[in-house]
Amino acid sequence: MPKSRSPSDKTIKRWIKMGFGQGSGPKYKPFFFVRDVPSRGRSAIVEGLKLKRKHHYLSDIEYAYHVLAEFSDSVIEIREQYALLPVEETVQIAGELGISHPIYSATGAHRVQTSDLVLTVKTGTSHSLHVLCCKPASDIEKTNPKAARTLEKILIEKTFWERRSVPWTLATDTMIPYNKFRNLDLFRASMVARELDSLNCKIPEFLSAVRKYWSKQLTLNQLLTITSDKLGINNGDCFHLLGQAIWTKLLVFNLDSMLITHENYLPELLRINDTCLS
Repeated sequence: MPKSRSPSDKTIKRWIKMGFGQGSGPKYKPFFFVRDVPSRGRSAIVEGLKLKRKHHYLSDIEYAYHVLAEFSDSVIEIREQYALLPVEETVQIAGELGISHPIYSATGAHRVQTSDLVLTVKTGTSHSLHVLCCKPASDIEKTNPKAARTLEKILIEKTFWERRSVPWTLATDTMIPYNKFRNLDLFRASMVARELDSLNCKIPEFLSAVRKYWSKQLTLNQLLTITSDKLGINNGDCFHLLGQAIWTKLLVFNLDSMLITHENYLPELLRINDTCLS
């Protein structure tokens, strides 16, 4: 059941008591689910690769940064729509900044502000947080009549994390490395297709074929046809193995260099990390 879009203070306190937007781990529940709020662009519910839970994203931008964070070995957890609590603190911050705290106009209740992505990052033996505030660049352009208010709400969030000495980044759509994101997204399904896990035993054989036949003069479709013939499986199965190899970094190439499609020629293969399979 979706959350009310005009809740009372009592209702908001109940949401907080239920743990939405708090805690960590595989049982983490975002403060807002896709069903709760209007989305910016396409909303998405995706199975996470870090902790195997469902993630709820309200925009294409949030999803893009999620995919990029998933590919990073240093990111060990991703929490979306993380609640900035207690509400009294964000109200205090707004007062100190001389700006109005967001409210639900129908009830006057203070809105719980959230951060789009809170990343837990591993550096050596220590863990730290890094927060991403994901916004379309057009939302904060001077020509946008709503930009001033958007920036005020962003400033409340930024100040909340500054008080905790947590790195915070305003991440816009113009900052997304689109080739890398789209390439990773193209192959991401290979990491969640449990029904094809039985193929993973063929990865060493697949990598051996890739080492022999990968060429910048081949399209992706041509490579899949060649390798599928050699392995005795279909093109779709080879596509799954290719996705697994890319996401687990067994196959390494410059993901930013070009957009990979079935019809495009392949990028330069930098290396094959298959020694860990021997």
